[in-house]
Amino acid sequence: MKHGTSPNCPRLRLQPDGSITIAAPAKLNLGLRIFEVREDGYHPIESWFVPISFYDTIRIIPQAAFELSVTGQTTAIPEKLTDNLVGKAALALFKAGGQQPRGRIVLHKIIPPGGGLGGGSSDAAAALLALNAAFSLGMSAADLEALALSLGSDVPFFIPCRSAVCRGRGEIMEPLDFSYTIYAVLLIPPQGVSTRLVYEYFDRSPQPELRPTLRWSQLAQAEPAEINATIRNDLASPAFAIAPWLDTLRADLAQAAGQPIHLSGSGSTLFTLFASGPAAAFFARLCQQRFAHRVRALAVRIYRPQEVPGT
Repeated sequence: MKHGTSPNCPRLRLQPDGSITIAAPAKLNLGLRIFEVREDGYHPIESWFVPISFYDTIRIIPQAAFELSVTGQTTAIPEKLTDNLVGKAALALFKAGGQQPRGRIVLHKIIPPGGGLGGGSSDAAAALLALNAAFSLGMSAADLEALALSLGSDVPFFIPCRSAVCRGRGEIMEPLDFSYTIYAVLLIPPQGVSTRLVYEYFDRSPQPELRPTLRWSQLAQAEPAEINATIRNDLASPAFAIAPWLDTLRADLAQAAGQPIHLSGSGSTLFTLFASGPAAAFFARLCQQRFAHRVRALAVRIYRPQEVPGT
C-alpha cells in the first residue's frame, strides 16, 4: 500500500509511520424481523442494516509483535486475544492464511459494548480487512465474509459495510440504497440489556401467525419521517418487558421529540431519525439538557452505499 487509501478497500488508511488504520462504524437496524429459532439454535432475521458516522478505530502496526491493546472507552473490553472478538478474528485469519500471527493491533473504542450497535462485530470485521491488507494474505471479500460469519451473525455485514437488507443469520445481504440523506440521534443509556435474556423472552412469547410483509425497497424511497414512523423491531417488546426502565425512558424521550423513538437491535441504545443535521443536533442538545443523567445523546448521519465510512 502507498501512503493514503487502498484501492481494494477505500476504508484503509496507510499512515506516515507505516501503520494501517481503519474505521469500524456502528450500525442501526431500521426495522428488525425475528423468526422462530432454527435447529442449529440461531434465529433467522430480516433487517435493514445501515452504518452510521459513529465508529471505533483499529490501527495495525505490522512491524510489532502480535498483541492487542485497547484504548478509549475500555470498560468491560478484554485485551486478552482469546477473549476479545478482534483477537479471535486475527487468530482465525492468520490460521486461514497459513501464517503465524504478527503485528500489534490497537483498538480505540468509542462505541459502547452491549448497546445494540454492533460495535464488537464491526471491530472484528475491520480487523479482518486491515490484517488481510497489511500482510498480503490474499483473502477475497467472499473469503472474509465466510470467516466473519464464524465469528458472529452481524460480522459479515461489516465487511462491505453498506446499507443492506440482511437475512438468514445476517450473512445474506441485499444492498439497499435510499433516496434521502438521513440523520439519527442515538440515545445511549448508561446500562445495557442482556441479548440472551431478550431472545429467551422472545422465544417464550406467542408470536402472531401473520405479520405484515416489510417492503424494504419501497420503504427506502420514503422520506426520513415516514421511515421513522414505519420502523418495527420484534425485539423491542421483549427488551422493554425485561427492562421496564428502558420503556419508560423511551416514552419520555418520544414525548420530548414529538415522534417515535426506536430500539436498535436488542438494545439498550434507542434512536430516532431526522431529515436534517441541524434538527438532529438540536434534539441531541435538548436530550443532553433534559435527560443528562439518564441518557447520552449523539447526532449522527447514516452512510449512503456509495460513501466510505470514516471519511
